[in-house]
Amino acid sequence: MTAASGGTGGYNYGWLDPGSTYNVVDGQKRASIIIDPPNGHAPPMVPGAMQRFAGARARPTSDQTESTDPGLEPTPGAYDDPERRPLGERCLIGFGSTSGPPALPDYFYNNLHQIVQTPESVVILTEMVHDVRIVRMNAQHLPKNIRLWLGDSVGHWDGDTLVVDTTNFTDKTRFRGSSENLHVIERFTRVDDKTLLYRFTIDDPATWTKQWTGEYSWPATNEKMYEYACHEGNYALPNILKGARLREKEAAEAKGAK
Repeated sequence: MTAASGGTGGYNYGWLDPGSTYNVVDGQKRASIIIDPPNGHAPPMVPGAMQRFAGARARPTSDQTESTDPGLEPTPGAYDDPERRPLGERCLIGFGSTSGPPALPDYFYNNLHQIVQTPESVVILTEMVHDVRIVRMNAQHLPKNIRLWLGDSVGHWDGDTLVVDTTNFTDKTRFRGSSENLHVIERFTRVDDKTLLYRFTIDDPATWTKQWTGEYSWPATNEKMYEYACHEGNYALPNILKGARLREKEAAEAKGAK
């Protein structure tokens, strides 16, 4: 069967669980998660933000010259240091903002979330990469110099809606290359016994021309949540680095043979 992610090393479609191409809210089929702006598109980025976004996407793999490129001085490259590889590849956090915030649909596999409440906190476990967010209830945000992988989430109740306010993201996980002042507000509302409505608002004037909001339903399920053992049998990272070292060796040998 054709691979689902680009040929060699790609997943067989039998492993994937993409779900539907739309989500249902209030009985309406929606092709876009974004509800504000009403056109279903994120607002334009401010000048300079697009370059920051492009740089954040390119940095792990293509913004550094590899040490064996002909005619150029050796420089640290994307395949010289494991810490330059993408976070999902390193099994640190999920890819595509699956755990958030904002928490976006996976469309791949391991789509489930589990929510556990205690008097002092709410814990949101995302099946993808087994990410865990701890929402501290009725607390103050941490000092700005303390930056966390998934940001600093503080929650409170607004009637029957859980409101989660998140700041203090690291520069490695800010959503879509946003600025250090990214502010995400999430609202979790149970609309019936089987459905949770998840809504989020992105606020970052240094990145977008206005705030924007999205929402989609989290349907209840009796399916089991499985452990995501990302590193077990995962040879990608060592083989990527090993391949780069082999390339360097071959280049050195070819140069010495001249």
